[in-house]
Amino acid sequence: MRYTRLVIAAGVGTLLLTGCAEDAPEGAGAGGSVAREVVTEADIVLPVSAYFLTPEQQALVDTAHSTLASDCMKRFGFDWPVTKAEPVKVVSRRYGVVSEKVAAEHGYHMIPLAGDDHARGAVSGKAKLPPEAYMVFGAKGPKGGRASSGGSYRGKDIPEGGCVGEAQRKLGLDKVQNPEKGKIGLLSIDFSSFEQAQRMPEFIKAQDAWVSCMKKAGYQHAAFLQPGEKFTLEGNSASPREKAAAKADVKCKQDTKLATVLLRLETQIQNDYIEQNAAGFAEIKKDQGAVIKSANAALAN
Repeated sequence: MRYTRLVIAAGVGTLLLTGCAEDAPEGAGAGGSVAREVVTEADIVLPVSAYFLTPEQQALVDTAHSTLASDCMKRFGFDWPVTKAEPVKVVSRRYGVVSEKVAAEHGYHMIPLAGDDHARGAVSGKAKLPPEAYMVFGAKGPKGGRASSGGSYRGKDIPEGGCVGEAQRKLGLDKVQNPEKGKIGLLSIDFSSFEQAQRMPEFIKAQDAWVSCMKKAGYQHAAFLQPGEKFTLEGNSASPREKAAAKADVKCKQDTKLATVLLRLETQIQNDYIEQNAAGFAEIKKDQGAVIKSANAALAN
């Protein structure tokens, strides 16, 4: 069992500006982060993304966590392998498919990611480890059941949460992942702003225009994410029919500025929220900095 990752969507950055809100460029909210024109998935950059770990930072923390857990396992006589994580770049599908290139090559199917160590887990399928090892580690047992934690093994006390729990506490992850201990709950704005923006008149007007555009192209959809929901269930790769629909979808998004409008509205919502909760977001940054410092120290030993 690996710990819950802090990152919700990696691979995005933020443009930060200084100055008063009234001096900010058009499209900027009180927090100062500016929405850009959406032409590709890489343009979908939101203010709250500045408070997530970058792919490189996440890989550092993941590797340190695996190293500390492995060190803990050695105390109990187990040779638990260390997983060296690599940065995982995720292409945003927050607004569905928005670029012509992605639509033509992949339709609505996700772009395959290479080198995602997280998906493979900490232990190779070839590892020969007794069931007791999983109990000490704090992970799922070989048959899929959740192993117990705590207690003792061969006269040695097992840390709370197993070696996974010990590694989390050494890195300070328990705080940045637990809303009761830190301010991580503030990051829920990454989800709620998406819903709030879709209830705003400017977006509703843009989506109505998108629906009309898609109808003229021969597609009947009531909401902009519906095409993706339909086609991603059809096989493991995009069919010519799916690619044609995706290309029509992208063209209608571009003609109606739907994705750009949605990004601008979400940016305004998030900027205002971050400004209203400035102390809490500063604490998130502080806690993340402490985790990264602990991760570097763990890997330096």
